[in-house]
Amino acid sequence: MEDVRPSAGPTRTHRPARSGRGERRILTLLFCDVVNSTSLAEQFDPEEWVEIMNEAFEHMTAPVLRYEGTVGKFTGDGLMAFFGAPVSHEDDPERAVRAGLEILVGIDELRESVRLDFDKDFNLRIGVNTGLVVVGDVGSSAVTEYTAMGDAVNVAARMEQTAQPGTVQISADTQRLVEGAFDLEPLGGIEIKGKSDPMDVFRVVRARLRTGRPRGLVAPLIGRDKEFNQLVELAESIKTGTGQIVSIIGEAGLGKSRLLDELREERIKASPEHIWDFAQGVPYDVGRPYSLFQNMARRTFEIELTDSPEVIHSKVDAMLRAVGGSEEEISLCSVAIEKLIAAKVLHDAPDYPAEAIKHDLFETIAPAFIAQAHSFPSTIVFDDLQWSDDASIELLIHLMEIVKDTPILVLCAFRPDPQSPAQQLREAAQSRFAERYTEIVLEPLGLDHTNELITELLQIRDFPAEARDLVLRKAEGNPYFVEEVVRWFVDQGMVRQTTDGLEWDETSDIANATIPDSLQSLLMARMDRLDGEARDTLQLASVIGRAFYHSVLGKISDSTLELDRQLATLEHQELIQEEMRQPELQYVFKHELARDAAYNSILRRRRRALHLQVAEAMESIFQGDLEANAHRLGYHFSEAGDHDRAMKYFEMATDVAAGLDARSEAETHLRNAIAAATNLNASESKVSVLKNRLSELIATRS
Repeated sequence: MEDVRPSAGPTRTHRPARSGRGERRILTLLFCDVVNSTSLAEQFDPEEWVEIMNEAFEHMTAPVLRYEGTVGKFTGDGLMAFFGAPVSHEDDPERAVRAGLEILVGIDELRESVRLDFDKDFNLRIGVNTGLVVVGDVGSSAVTEYTAMGDAVNVAARMEQTAQPGTVQISADTQRLVEGAFDLEPLGGIEIKGKSDPMDVFRVVRARLRTGRPRGLVAPLIGRDKEFNQLVELAESIKTGTGQIVSIIGEAGLGKSRLLDELREERIKASPEHIWDFAQGVPYDVGRPYSLFQNMARRTFEIELTDSPEVIHSKVDAMLRAVGGSEEEISLCSVAIEKLIAAKVLHDAPDYPAEAIKHDLFETIAPAFIAQAHSFPSTIVFDDLQWSDDASIELLIHLMEIVKDTPILVLCAFRPDPQSPAQQLREAAQSRFAERYTEIVLEPLGLDHTNELITELLQIRDFPAEARDLVLRKAEGNPYFVEEVVRWFVDQGMVRQTTDGLEWDETSDIANATIPDSLQSLLMARMDRLDGEARDTLQLASVIGRAFYHSVLGKISDSTLELDRQLATLEHQELIQEEMRQPELQYVFKHELARDAAYNSILRRRRRALHLQVAEAMESIFQGDLEANAHRLGYHFSEAGDHDRAMKYFEMATDVAAGLDARSEAETHLRNAIAAATNLNASESKVSVLKNRLSELIATRS
């Protein structure tokens, strides 16, 4: 069979160098195969079957590559693909499900051809699951392939095997991450080999034209009163007859989209006829010209993925005629919009060159919005502009001209990435529309507002202080991070519903809390923009801890000269920052969750080896001051599995803390020493001595 495996992904995708040692990653896996392929193959000449399958593989691989997934392997009648490696994206689960839906749409023509030519039913089924895997080069010394392995792969395969023909079936782990973007049908539980309990599964009905918020955990807008009131004031100001342009700028998760949602509700409540035109950039469309306006047109004209060109034409024509205009204007606008939406010309024109499309879009878009704004209160929203394409930005800058004499509010939201196309828009707005341009920059929430958000989300009795502290420490004022960590508590069963409301499970293990899958993907996406050497340095630093000394990192790195260049890269990408220079040059991860994501991606065996290197490097560097670093040495030797030296340094750390009358810390270090002694199978007398000392410490503290 001819090999249809793609040689490379999309040209605009940065793919970091792959390491042969593998990584632990959260991936979304997609399995696709032909229904009843064994029986079907028997009914065809082998040559005919090869031709059919090669065409089927083309339809399977194209959406995977469009959404920047990786084809892990081909089987005789299908494929396994994954999203999240070697490059991670914060929306990998959504990409996988969209790819699955597009595979089913794309295969329709082949299905019809097989039915007409051979009178056979040729169909596919698709399964999707999200979970932890090890990904890397797998195989023998002679032959390897880049693929994923782990239980999550087996579950994805089971999702496919139990799916109905012509459907995409997903697991609950994927459902939790994509439910706002798709209409889903619960199918109940299915038995999975090796699993004690049935697993809930869902059929994907369709992609939503308007993405909704995730389920549950609703809280009012907190800590953004100033910004929200400013937006309302600007929205009211357009009643004077001229427009306003507003940019809302902030890092991922700080609440840009939430502010837009709140303003939309307020505007429609104030004026039910208010028109809210909305477009949202998506990272997999950055190479598609006018993708923002295509996105907006699909929403406005309610175009479904499965709509035929004839249906698209009917919807566009009907809505344009409802708005009004001459036949010539309607025809011109209709052709441009249909070309934009469907990439096809539905009229009897032999061609429609790119320059003609651009001309018609520039000629028709602005007048359409002007007419709308003079008839109804209007707002145009462009969210996630950091993922816009250059053509959309050019058209948007052209559209901004209308604010000079049109009562319309243009809202733009984006992240502060200096390399983003959104910066062109920002510069144009500042220089050309300064008197009508406002910037609102979002900062992390303060401690009081973060605590208020936690309380509003959970409304739980007796929420443990250590759990609250964990959320505060991990989220660091980022509202989205707060919501995801709290949601993780619920998903893990740490919070349960009772007749009296929500209740905390006293048996919950806070100490071993991990990063929610959604945040792991978001943070890994930032890591994957780095080159291989910088990523390796980030992982090495994560083993040392959130704060790390340059001297220790240099001791376990290959080259100090290269290390400084890599650290400069990490600072530029705002993953780390210099914390102090004296007495030792020290850096710190800007976000604890970023450190966690880098650390969790390292294979466990390699982690242990790196912890040993770090511990021995610290012993060498701080040999004159081991007592001050004893707790760190104990931790690293413990993680390395060297329980003898771990016990030694935890005892030393206990002595240091006790000498400073820091009894709580002394107790913690002593418990760690007891754990190390137990793992070491130390003598009963040694363990007894340590336990007696712990009892004395507890009694003294009481």
